[in-house]
Amino acid sequence: MMRFPAPDTCKSRISWTAWFVFANAALAICIATRYLTWMSIPNTGTALYVALLYAGQFALLAWLPGSLLVVGALLFKRPLLTLIGILLASAGQLLLLLDTFVYSQYRFHLSGFVLELLLGAGSQIFSFSWLTWALSLLGVAAMIIVQAVIARLLWRHRPRAAWLGALLVLMLVAQAGVHGWHAWADATYDTRITAITRHVPLYHGATAKRFFQKRGLIDAEAVRQHAEVSALGAIGSRSSLNYPTEPLACEQPERPLNILLIAIESLRADMLDPRWLPNISAFAERALVFRNHYSNGNATKPGIFSLFYGLPASYWDAFSAASTPPLLMQRMQQLGYDMTILASATLVSPAFDRNVFAGIKDLRLNTPGSVPWQRDLQITRDWLDFTEAYVRDGRSRPFFGFLFYDTTHSYRVPDDYPRIEPYWKTVNQLELGPNFDPEPYLNVYRTAARYTDELIQRVLQDLETKGLLEDTIVIVTSDHGQEFNDNRLNYWGHGSNFSDYQLKVPMVIHWPGKSPAVIDHLTEHFDVAPTLLQQALGCEATPAEAISSGNSLFAATRRPWTIAHSYMNYALLLDDLQVVTHPAGSVEILQRDMTPAPKHRLPADIVADVLKELSRFYK
Repeated sequence: MMRFPAPDTCKSRISWTAWFVFANAALAICIATRYLTWMSIPNTGTALYVALLYAGQFALLAWLPGSLLVVGALLFKRPLLTLIGILLASAGQLLLLLDTFVYSQYRFHLSGFVLELLLGAGSQIFSFSWLTWALSLLGVAAMIIVQAVIARLLWRHRPRAAWLGALLVLMLVAQAGVHGWHAWADATYDTRITAITRHVPLYHGATAKRFFQKRGLIDAEAVRQHAEVSALGAIGSRSSLNYPTEPLACEQPERPLNILLIAIESLRADMLDPRWLPNISAFAERALVFRNHYSNGNATKPGIFSLFYGLPASYWDAFSAASTPPLLMQRMQQLGYDMTILASATLVSPAFDRNVFAGIKDLRLNTPGSVPWQRDLQITRDWLDFTEAYVRDGRSRPFFGFLFYDTTHSYRVPDDYPRIEPYWKTVNQLELGPNFDPEPYLNVYRTAARYTDELIQRVLQDLETKGLLEDTIVIVTSDHGQEFNDNRLNYWGHGSNFSDYQLKVPMVIHWPGKSPAVIDHLTEHFDVAPTLLQQALGCEATPAEAISSGNSLFAATRRPWTIAHSYMNYALLLDDLQVVTHPAGSVEILQRDMTPAPKHRLPADIVADVLKELSRFYK
């Protein structure tokens, strides 16, 4: 029986608990030095940031379970409290140690989603020798012994209680300091700092680019154009990317086609209907229509990222930190395409200026206009001005255009624009509920879509009038869908689940030389980049798997699973099931109608493929 020299009082137990938690914070920092292997620390400033990050982050992680132990100090006597503390701390430290091994192998951190995959497949994926099991058990035993020694020493000899307050203040100051530092680095494109983020578990560095802009503290466009940005972009995680997985094999295309990509914010698939999109629907009759097309994101950030890169949005941080544009954009610039990027929504948040459009000079980050419908009108006019100058000047090089319309996200249209009735005159999301009639709300959305449709008709008609359409691939699609309680589960909008209503989007492609057709096989945003690279940009000899997670849009053979992301979580999607991870780390398995599914054992080959896909574009 362990002897305790001091009285067993509530005050002494709380003091012991606090010191025990801080001792484990120090131990966590020691274990976490394994992550330093993958960090680029080029100067003293970055080293100071990492030191501050480690001090704040791992102290905070220690205090998350430690707060439960404080409650235990109020309820339990010393022996039981000590036992609980030893077991809780051992489990936490072993989990952190396991994460370092997972990160070493796959370059992503342990999560409920990954645990579900591994536990679902069991020994079919990982087969350990008796020596590995023996060493693992010895490791567990050693950790418990270490925790017991720490616990005993702190019962016998604890620093003065006054130092606890100083340590708590230091933890809070470190947290505030590191997040403030990260926010400034993100706003000023200092990728030496932002490249560190993805290597640290459960760390999401603060961003405040809009805040700094509104207060005149930075000029985002001027900062972006600064010569140092290119140098900073070469530092850090660029070397950690294995993108593409093999060199591009490309030839000069015989007939370089123009490419115009039109994305309509939040446009779900069933909006491709003459009642709501009469002009785009008419255009679709003489184009390729992919009737079963899905975005790989239920929000703008993952939707646009997957559309241009053909990769899961889990790679967002790495590509942003390295300022590495998509191969699609790189290849068009290599061929001398005239690039025109016009977005109604800002390109600062989400920071597409740091990944998708990182290679574009003089990129306009914010379009003039106080509301989305005004900015949509502005980008339409800007595009028409571009094509006018293009034809007038007799330019011979091909162009790439990206038009991103936003009215369908805000629902607001000009005051004198005709409404589809019945119309919800004052949209108030607080009124939404399971019994709310969605029709008036849907008509607000449909009205916004019809307004956008008329603007896009001006773009399409202009291409035809100027004789450009016959030399231009025109793609009309969306970043993600939109839900109006369609599953009767009280989901509204997007970013909340991975149902068809939030993922399925229109995909209409006018491709010179290809006959109009309706294509019924499953396609996804992952497929767009490899299709354009192979069939329009001369890279036919490059296999799709070397450049993306997708396949050709025209290939009917598909793998039995895909991945879709939201802002904070993601899901493995199978034909009849969804394995959904939540921000807190929990995982649920759902049927495609969003109802709970019976316990399901995932096939081992699928688990292996998913883990590989989430990591194979890292070195």
